[in-house]
Amino acid sequence: MYRRLSLAALLACTLATASAATLPSNLMLPDPGLAVHGIVERWTLTIRLESDDLKALAPCRQLLAERGFAPVLSKMASSNRPQLHFKIEGSKEYAQATTEADDALAAVQQAGCKTVVNWAVVAKPVQK
Repeated sequence: MYRRLSLAALLACTLATASAATLPSNLMLPDPGLAVHGIVERWTLTIRLESDDLKALAPCRQLLAERGFAPVLSKMASSNRPQLHFKIEGSKEYAQATTEADDALAAVQQAGCKTVVNWAVVAKPVQK
């Protein structure tokens, strides 16, 4: 009976985790194969915001700056999208997995800026 309860609890936890959104900290996990060879990883979280309205980006740009992401503004247009639109991109490097990255992304998403938000985590191996 105890094993069945444990397996059922494990299954419920697994299903709940699978349905949860991926967070930056979920991707900042060390690669065991690299760690065995003494290689550590640093992670860079990049947050990109796009909008046709520059004023809509202002609060989120400020928020990224306050959190150390050094946001850069780009103006764009193309043959596929001739209307002028704006992109702000900021990156921050982390030495280890941290919920600070999750908090920064959540703050941008909850700031109410009328933008498209994209983000990515990239690992960079560093020799000890």
